Amino acid sequence: MTVALGDDGFRVIEVVNRQRLSVTLRGRFRLGSREGFMTKIITLYNHKGGVSKTTTTYHLAYALAEAMKLKVLVVDADPQCNLTELCLSKTIDLLDQKEEAGELTSLPGTSVKEALWPRLEGERASVDIEGIELTKFDSTLPLYIFRGDIGLSEAEDRLSYAYSQRLTSDMHQKRTYVAVHDMLRRLGDHHSFDVILVDVGPSAAALTRSFFLSCDLFLVPVAPDRFNYQAMGSLSHILTKWITEHLQVIPDFQKLALNVPLKPPIFQGIVMQRFQRHRGAPKAGFQVWIDKIRNRATQELMPALVASSGVEGVAKHCLANPICVEIHDFASLAPMMLSNSKPVWQLTKEDTDWQGQVWDQRSAAMAEFKIRFSELAKLAIA
Repeated sequence: MTVALGDDGFRVIEVVNRQRLSVTLRGRFRLGSREGFMTKIITLYNHKGGVSKTTTTYHLAYALAEAMKLKVLVVDADPQCNLTELCLSKTIDLLDQKEEAGELTSLPGTSVKEALWPRLEGERASVDIEGIELTKFDSTLPLYIFRGDIGLSEAEDRLSYAYSQRLTSDMHQKRTYVAVHDMLRRLGDHHSFDVILVDVGPSAAALTRSFFLSCDLFLVPVAPDRFNYQAMGSLSHILTKWITEHLQVIPDFQKLALNVPLKPPIFQGIVMQRFQRHRGAPKAGFQVWIDKIRNRATQELMPALVASSGVEGVAKHCLANPICVEIHDFASLAPMMLSNSKPVWQLTKEDTDWQGQVWDQRSAAMAEFKIRFSELAKLAIA
């Protein structure tokens, strides 16, 4: 592992190739807000699992970096660590080979748990931002990951207790309550990230709640079926409770100069995905549930968010239609994307072995996915 000084001073671990890992210093070492700009923190949240949340986060990160020319950090706040596996798969494969040869190995970079734990244990008043090493997972684009850790689930009890004690005078618990937001906000500013994308678990527990409330904006990934239709109703209740209870503590935390989120996340829309098409449109069976979910979001979710957050809690572009983008099923592109560790639109003939009409059809689909995710990137930060 070698150390080199980059142009902009930002301390990260860069994965160069399968044979070598190097540490680079890139970015600016300074605290305090950049003039006229603040990092946008975004999450894709749905307590219903199986909606391609992680895959969408991964592709959205690439779209933001490619189409919008933004510097992006993805944060794996899901103890399942699927985003870490997706972003660092080539590195993980290399480490697996070394372990089979008897070598001791470890993943590059600091995990979310490693960064948070001293604060949760009361060893520090806040997270040591300068001690966090981030991993660059693309050689040409400004894409970085703050990797996950299966042990992050151990934070649930501490964050849950801090939440229950947020109205008391216990300063340790108050600092724990704001720890996630304070960490993400200072991390984004310290390294001049344009966007931080947070991948949270499909739950309504304390860990997910802490990361959700730390965000500026959120999207709701949904699949068109009965289970997601039912989940839309319970999601309205979950978010209303979280937001209402959080708003109650803001004045007290401000008096104590704690870095508390001052506003709840703004709803940027539903990402409708995992459906099949016929002649360019969703098949009839899927369209039924797309319409039902759209109506339920219009009648329940958005009014609930306005009631708890105010009219600014829902982005204006959602008022006409809460579904901000429709992304059909990846089909045969999905396994190719996973095996090659790249977004679907970057796949090549060499990656897939597809030829002739098959390649023509698949490449047309890849181009469409690139357009869809570029549209989502623009709306996500609108």
